[in-house]
Amino acid sequence: MKSKVLISLLVVLLLFSFSTISAQAQQEAAAKKPLIGYITNGPYEFWTYSAAAIPTMEEELGVDVELFLPPNGLPEEQKRFIESLVARGAAGIGISVVDPDNVTEFFNEVIASGIPMVMFDSDAPASNRLAYVGMSNYAAGRMAGELVKEVLPDGGEWMISVGRLDAQNAIERRQGMIDELNGEPYSTTYPGKMTPNTPNLKLGGGKWTLLETRTDGGDQSKTKAIAEDAILKYPEMDLIVGMWSYSSPAVISAVRDAGLLGKMKIIGFDMETELLQAVQDGYAYAALGQDPFTYAVKTIETLAKVIKGEDPKVPADGLIDVPALKITGENIDEVWGKYKEQLATGNRYIEATK
Repeated sequence: MKSKVLISLLVVLLLFSFSTISAQAQQEAAAKKPLIGYITNGPYEFWTYSAAAIPTMEEELGVDVELFLPPNGLPEEQKRFIESLVARGAAGIGISVVDPDNVTEFFNEVIASGIPMVMFDSDAPASNRLAYVGMSNYAAGRMAGELVKEVLPDGGEWMISVGRLDAQNAIERRQGMIDELNGEPYSTTYPGKMTPNTPNLKLGGGKWTLLETRTDGGDQSKTKAIAEDAILKYPEMDLIVGMWSYSSPAVISAVRDAGLLGKMKIIGFDMETELLQAVQDGYAYAALGQDPFTYAVKTIETLAKVIKGEDPKVPADGLIDVPALKITGENIDEVWGKYKEQLATGNRYIEATK
């Protein structure tokens, strides 16, 4: 009789233990914050500004955000990061796409599995992504074309330095410049057709000549050598446009070594320290600044709303617009002050998460 009572008590205790463990597991699962991956297109200083926004967004939205910086800026690296995030049960992914043509199918498979994706800075427009956060790269290219006309009002010879021409941001920025110099009707939307990368493109009826668009494959160690070679090959060249964030510092260094600072014109995209310093010193004509801090804010905010079942209120065209800023000697001090604060915060975050 006593043994039956003991057995009954043990059964009750076991059932109580299991129910307690189950309840604890449910509480832990409920308490676990959704994981959002934020994947950049490389390890560039440009993304330090995005890093500055992450701690605040995590706290405000109740999510965990993990920053990924592909060491070589390759699409294979981005794919591995995504696969890792999927395996870990990520709730959403934001990404600056390196090679949209060759990754769109893979992205759509990830999205079909129930993980929403938002593109920022460089889009994959043919994918089923939720939204694209950033400036219109084509509109920014048109703005850069206006700057080319300002700095070379009587025409001249120029070249572009960029990492890759299969990234959507590079395609659109370059085409925007070409269309602006050719006097095409203004639009903020990429027309969908890229002018082939052939040498000595005559633009504006022959007034401006785009000597070359040189690429380094995303390898920063090659960028300066490419600029140095171009300077030697085209001694009459008037202007170099650095089209990715790391392009302009390498161009500036090459121009400096050639003794041409202040003589050869420089226009750059983004906000690398060397470029902003050159604008302040008068060695670069202008920078086209983006707002990667806001890219992170809008990307994480949009994904968090979807994860929580809220309406992210994405515009019908899918573009969450963060316009480019024309940075010249007139506004450099004000703009750079804000950027320096973001850089300091972003560097602290990156160091703390290593």
